[in-house]
Order: sequence, then structure tokens, then C-alpha cells
Amino acid sequence: NMKIKKYTNYINEDLKSDLSSSFKENKDLKEAIIDIVIKSLNTEDKKTISDFLSSYVKDQDSNQIVGLINDSDIYDFYISYRNDIDQLLSDISFYDEVPSEIGSFSLYDYVIKGTKKAILDLVTSIKSEI
Repeated sequence: NMKIKKYTNYINEDLKSDLSSSFKENKDLKEAIIDIVIKSLNTEDKKTISDFLSSYVKDQDSNQIVGLINDSDIYDFYISYRNDIDQLLSDISFYDEVPSEIGSFSLYDYVIKGTKKAILDLVTSIKSEI
């Protein structure tokens, strides 16, 4: 029983490996974000992706990444990459902020806000590296 891969799978893999070759750190996290962005935009065009990432950095509310909109999706992303995300949040001193000062009044909400902060940091980094 032979599986046939779609041509777009090869294009996505090429694009992802092209992009990920320029990532300096947090490679797994950045590849995961790029995967989600490619699916979200349904394109393999590097310029379109780059333009979207720029727009996202400027305004996350207007330029949402499908697959990272709902709190439950963001939480699932956190659970999948929690060690890397925790390290990243530690590196950018997120844990020094008092939860109530960032409008977080539950542990779940704190995890969501932290993961969103990590995603923004990653997208900013990806944008500067590609």
C-alpha cells in the first residue's frame, strides 16, 4: 500500500527547511509557528508569510494566526512545547511580572497570556531571521 504525497507537501517542507535554516535558537518552537502560519495563510509564498509576520508583530488582534486564536488552541500549543516556552518566558523575564498587573486572575489565564507573549517574541525573532 503506497502513500502518495501531494506536491504541496514537498513545497511546504522545502519552505520550512529554507526558513528554519536561518533560525538561530528555539528552532522547534519557530518551526511549529511557521507550520501553523503556513496552514493559516494556506500559502507557501515566502513574501506573503513575511508580510503577515510583520503585520502580526504590529497588531496581533487584527492579524490572528488561525490555530492560535482560541485560548484552548494556545493552551494546547503551550502543553506541546511547555519546556521550551517556559525557558523562553524565563529568558524574557515574563515571570518577574505580577499576574494581577497583566490582568491575569487565574493560572489558566496566566498560561495563556504567557504563551501569547512567547508567540509574539518568537514571531518577532522569526521575522528578523528570515
